[in-house]
Amino acid sequence: MAKRKLQGQAPSPDECFAQRVAHLLQPEGMKTEHYQYGIEAVDGNQAWALFCASGAGDLARVSALLDRDPKLVNAQYWYQFPIHMAVREGHAEVVQLLLQAGADPGQSRYTYNSWDKLLAIAEERGYGEVQALLEAAMRERFGYDPGFVALAEAIKGCDRARVEAVLAEHPDFIRAADALGNGPLHWAALTRQNDLVDFFVAQGADLEARRADGQTPLLVSLNGDYWFRTRDLSADAPRDPWVVTRHLLACGAEYALSIVCAAGDEDRVDEVLAADPAQARTLDAGRRSPLSYAARNGHTKIVERLLDLGTDPNQPEENASRGKALFEACAGNHLETAKLLLERGADPNAGVDSSGSCLTIVEFNHGKKGQQMQALLREYGAVTPPYAMDDAALERAMREGNAVVEHSQFLHELMGRDNSALIGVLLETTPEVGDLFQLTDIWGGNYPSDPDTIRTLADHGLDLHRANWIGRTFLHGCAEKGDIAAARVFLELGADIEAVELEYGGTPLAAAARKGQVEMVSFLLEQGADPTAPAESPWAQPLYWAEKEGHGEVAALLKEWSDRKGAGDG
Repeated sequence: MAKRKLQGQAPSPDECFAQRVAHLLQPEGMKTEHYQYGIEAVDGNQAWALFCASGAGDLARVSALLDRDPKLVNAQYWYQFPIHMAVREGHAEVVQLLLQAGADPGQSRYTYNSWDKLLAIAEERGYGEVQALLEAAMRERFGYDPGFVALAEAIKGCDRARVEAVLAEHPDFIRAADALGNGPLHWAALTRQNDLVDFFVAQGADLEARRADGQTPLLVSLNGDYWFRTRDLSADAPRDPWVVTRHLLACGAEYALSIVCAAGDEDRVDEVLAADPAQARTLDAGRRSPLSYAARNGHTKIVERLLDLGTDPNQPEENASRGKALFEACAGNHLETAKLLLERGADPNAGVDSSGSCLTIVEFNHGKKGQQMQALLREYGAVTPPYAMDDAALERAMREGNAVVEHSQFLHELMGRDNSALIGVLLETTPEVGDLFQLTDIWGGNYPSDPDTIRTLADHGLDLHRANWIGRTFLHGCAEKGDIAAARVFLELGADIEAVELEYGGTPLAAAARKGQVEMVSFLLEQGADPTAPAESPWAQPLYWAEKEGHGEVAALLKEWSDRKGAGDG
């Protein structure tokens, strides 16, 4: 880097990344030899090393880490994998190696950051070789065809004539899929159109086709989809998912143990487990346990049968690193089922990603009718999570040294309350807080927003340049939310106005432009933010994002500023 500066050359993209990655923070949850986010535990330190090596394009290091533990390839954090780092930086050789080693972005929870988003990033940034590698893997794994979207839209629109017309023109679409692996039967199941199920089966569609997250049409008929929910159904679609599930079974879909347990078919459960007891402990194609399906529907006898065969109620499964069965029982307020699970060792504080804890889900779904369940959970040690506490409860927890202060969302809640008194209590009860604070990951991130609190924290060692695991700083958070008062203080105290984060590759000004924050864009420009930064990444610059997101006023402001600056320079 020094040599380039002496020669007056701009740093290369790889050098820029190396400079940024040096400031990234390893997530606290990954600082362990037993890191559990997906269904398999890995060494969190090695997983973080693979994230960084993949982003840096260090092929030798990536290869060495994978040789040591192949499972690292799908170590997940915040819906992302090492392959996300490699794709964003355009490292085709690393992407190829990760794919060959089994990188599977389809495992991203809720398919939230799956193949579709990686493909869009590669295309947007002009990484043609990376795009080709992704498309080839998607075709091989689940029959991806970019043209399939026409059939998917016709199915979602309940337009039978259009469906038939598209298939007549493209008969190969019957075994094709979209970028998330949804084929014709997946979409027929999600939209609950049994007539289309029959039509597609007659045309040769595969009843056992697995989409990107492993789920078959039968499984998605019961589990639904993050991107297409009940609210998206047509007015005349059946509201009971079993209408479609039973129909798929009648068409010949495999009556797998998951579905058997969900249906409460005790005789069939006994048959399956008598032939193969290990199935009781085996996750299905969508990485869900038979136990959680049985618990979801309150089938206590089946739950007991599975537990007697050695099923662990805390077995990690999709979206639930500490098991999902107790959560499902609580969600349905199935008291007898929950009591059995707790007696057999289920974790009363287990939760499901983005869905709360056992305590909160029963209250959310059942209100006062869930009080008996909540009392039972507390008997077994359930504690109220910080996001369900009011300010007074949070203060008591801090003063009493309650374990809730160790909760992964505690600081997010603390900063999000905009209550300087609460942060004052933390300063009283925690000797060194400077290293605690960073922009959190949750839904855009929280940061200390009160100007006086920011100054107080700075006096206690707050690192204004501190970037979280994805390179986002406090100033990025302020910019996205249009919080000029906080941004002004951060800048006065020395925050870097040109800090570049990794996900979008942009500065705080770009973040403000992406969110359409007109006043913040104007403020940052006045403070000296460079509207053309980062120069090496036009797809990350403020004007690009303003135009992409349709923020015309922001785009006009950026153009006007650039014109004025150009005229002044002239």
